[in-house]
Amino acid sequence: MRDPAALLKDLVRIDTTNPPGLECRLLSYLADILAEENIAFILQETAPGRGNLLAWQPAADRPEDGTAKPPLILLSHVDVVAARAEQWLYPPFAAEEADGYIYGRGTVDTKQLTVMELEAFLALKEAGIPLKRDVYFLATSDEESGSEWGLKWFLSHEIVVDGRRQTGRGLFTDSDVISEGGGFPIVAGGRKFYLCESGQKSCGTVEFTVKARLAKGPFFGSGDGMARAMGLVRDIGSRRLEGSVLATVERFEKALAGAELTPMMEKILTAMKHNTMTVTMVAGRSVNEVKVMCDVRLLPGFGRDYLESILNDLSRKWDCEYTIVSLGQGYESNPEGELLTILEQATSAALRQTEDAGVGSVPAQVSGAHGMDAPKEDGRARILPFVSMGSSDGHLLTDTGARVYGYSPVLSWDMTFDTAVSMVHGVNERIHRDSVAFGCRVLTEAVRRAAGEEE
Repeated sequence: MRDPAALLKDLVRIDTTNPPGLECRLLSYLADILAEENIAFILQETAPGRGNLLAWQPAADRPEDGTAKPPLILLSHVDVVAARAEQWLYPPFAAEEADGYIYGRGTVDTKQLTVMELEAFLALKEAGIPLKRDVYFLATSDEESGSEWGLKWFLSHEIVVDGRRQTGRGLFTDSDVISEGGGFPIVAGGRKFYLCESGQKSCGTVEFTVKARLAKGPFFGSGDGMARAMGLVRDIGSRRLEGSVLATVERFEKALAGAELTPMMEKILTAMKHNTMTVTMVAGRSVNEVKVMCDVRLLPGFGRDYLESILNDLSRKWDCEYTIVSLGQGYESNPEGELLTILEQATSAALRQTEDAGVGSVPAQVSGAHGMDAPKEDGRARILPFVSMGSSDGHLLTDTGARVYGYSPVLSWDMTFDTAVSMVHGVNERIHRDSVAFGCRVLTEAVRRAAGEEE
């Protein structure tokens, strides 16, 4: 196995800030590694300097009667958001290491997942075991800016794998997918849980336009439009939208019953049960026309028709117009699926290995430098599925029947879910080298169990 920390540093040092992205430089680096291991791959160029990398290892046998096990897809993106160097302790694309922590943009979102999945994929080839399903490694571009040149492009274009021509969307049909969005632990009620993203709320943007009705041209404006716009803002802020308790959330609440949650987790639990619409901006070129922008998050099962019923009510009440600028699709994968059981077993196995190796406790230099006082890893992992408030490429797969799980596990003394959330798109994004190695061990074991022949 390559040194996971060294590999992550190399990826961080390839600046893939989006825009402009220019992810092909990093994808070419990964392609060289795959070529060295004699693993089949294709590198797609979707725009100048941008693209996707797909590698595969085929199943040992592919039954013709339709009973073939669905593919396992290891999905990550390699673009990152911008970082202002003057705000960081270390340059965000230098991958400096201090007290075992690797600082850099992408160390939590989501080049660390690319490393973990690549190491698992390479280890599967090295093991040389017959596979009971096709396994794919897919690294994409442009996730941070809508995925037009990344997964969206991949899904809508043809690929040829082992002589079989199909669209990228066909590749994902009925697949199991390990993606981003989870793997960060929480401690509640004296117990430790590893969060695994098994669903997402849909994300959207709505624009209201409120026009002054009493205005007499540009030189004789009226404030009645602004008054109605402010009423609209207050109405949206005080309105409680309909909600529901998903199977994932029901399981989540049952597992944490009676435990005291952090303020962050309380917010997450509340958000997982309610639809939301939040005003993000009020603007206007003149007093005669005001724009009100809103962020919308809807639970799986609530779609465009539900949103339009709310918007129609608001537009009638405040005499305004609206436009749904964008609206994605939410999804909920099975919170008790087979892959979740495998991830839990693999995480427990890796925790026991970590404990046996004597690195289960917080290293002295880390504790002293960061003021941490985290418990020793106890060799047991409990997977806790949750529905994310954010949006990643998983929502693009809702019509493929894919079961998407976000999981890039780290050690609990390194970071919890609360601290990870603060670093995603934040300042001083970092991960400990032991966590990178730990995540590689977990996914290597999980992929082996999910794809290898039964022992």
